[in-house]
Amino acid sequence: MKRLLIGISSLLGIFLLYSSWNWDSSPPTVRWLEAPSTVGIDTRIILELQDEGKGLQSIEVALVSGENRHIVVSETYEAPFSWQQGVTQRSITLSPGPSFEKGSVSEGTFWLEVRLRDQPNLWLWKHEFSERRSFDLDLTPPQLQTLSSQHYIRQGGSEAIIYRVSEDTVASGVQVGEHVFVGYPLPERGRGAYICLFALAHDQSPETTMVVWAQDGAGNRNEISFWKRAFPVRFRSRDIQLSDSLINAVVPEILAHQTDIAQGESVIESFLEINGPLRELNHRQIEELSHQSVGRLLWSGAFLQLSNSQVESAFADRRTYYYQGQKVDQQTHLGFDLASVAHGAVECANDGIVLFAGYLGIYGNTVIVDHGLGLLALYGHLSRIEVKEGQGITKGAILGRTGQTGLAAGDHLHFSMILQGVQVNPLEWWDERWLDQHILAKLPKDTFE
Repeated sequence: MKRLLIGISSLLGIFLLYSSWNWDSSPPTVRWLEAPSTVGIDTRIILELQDEGKGLQSIEVALVSGENRHIVVSETYEAPFSWQQGVTQRSITLSPGPSFEKGSVSEGTFWLEVRLRDQPNLWLWKHEFSERRSFDLDLTPPQLQTLSSQHYIRQGGSEAIIYRVSEDTVASGVQVGEHVFVGYPLPERGRGAYICLFALAHDQSPETTMVVWAQDGAGNRNEISFWKRAFPVRFRSRDIQLSDSLINAVVPEILAHQTDIAQGESVIESFLEINGPLRELNHRQIEELSHQSVGRLLWSGAFLQLSNSQVESAFADRRTYYYQGQKVDQQTHLGFDLASVAHGAVECANDGIVLFAGYLGIYGNTVIVDHGLGLLALYGHLSRIEVKEGQGITKGAILGRTGQTGLAAGDHLHFSMILQGVQVNPLEWWDERWLDQHILAKLPKDTFE
């Protein structure tokens, strides 16, 4: 009998020790990773459900609207062996569109209710957890109205549009094909008025779809068409003969200033890496810089062309490169190459703020000036830079000296204009008549005061 009691006591002790060691004391939890207070039809709501002990036994997510309760997620998990963990984490993504049944919720306030249970201790004791969070469903897109009436644009060219949006708008602008341009407030035209400078890229068709768009905080988007007329432009084509002397003059310098591309097994392979992948990288860097443009107009009047300069290459010249009689590459030259005198003074084309001053891949020593409203001007191949980033600059002030740094065969200035990441034709911005008709005439007079 004594042995029996000892055995029972030992088994009971082992059972209690095992239960104590295996006891799950942590309740399940929910984390709302993305849960904006106002949601639209496509808004994501992301929940992370966890149980650090034995794991989850069941989860239920329900939508509650008025007197209606609609279950949108319901899952049950099998119990693991006592020495194992079950499902300890579950991520759920919901949005009112695909996740909720049509008609189950209407605009206004609704709740998401989360109920969790974990795997029980000794098949009996389990933790339960519930939490409810409220949301406002907004399915109404912002209102949108164009204020300017006529818009003429050429391939590679720029244009301006004035429009008005409702107060719930958080972002707006113009979309031209895949290019998205944002608008900036224009309080001089009244409440909700915006201006957007936009472009038709040199490689986009005049038939490219163009719309004004507006989006609210819930992600609801409104798009409207506007009156415009687009014109095709015939750009030049040029053949470039590459020599070993030219390649050996430019490749080592550029490779010494960057680590974003690998050196090729031959100088021509290195040149092609610079002329292609590095060129694309530099253009992405310029596009990122354009997002830092200030939301007000900084310039006035026509932009200046480099004094006493001759045009060596024009905007959107299609260049075909030949090496030892073989075609090796084709690129588009986005800007103007302007030649004056060696190490000539480079004037700022208009008022602005120096956004970048340093070495920029194919452009060598470069200054980029922000003129506001997403418009930038780039000055490349400089032999010397005489301004600093963040410095305010006036029209005609000296930025630096011409040179042949970067991918340049001789001393000259590469001048580009960029509109929210899209390279545009500087000829328009040098033309005071074009500027008056397409940009300034649409602005109230007190914009410049």
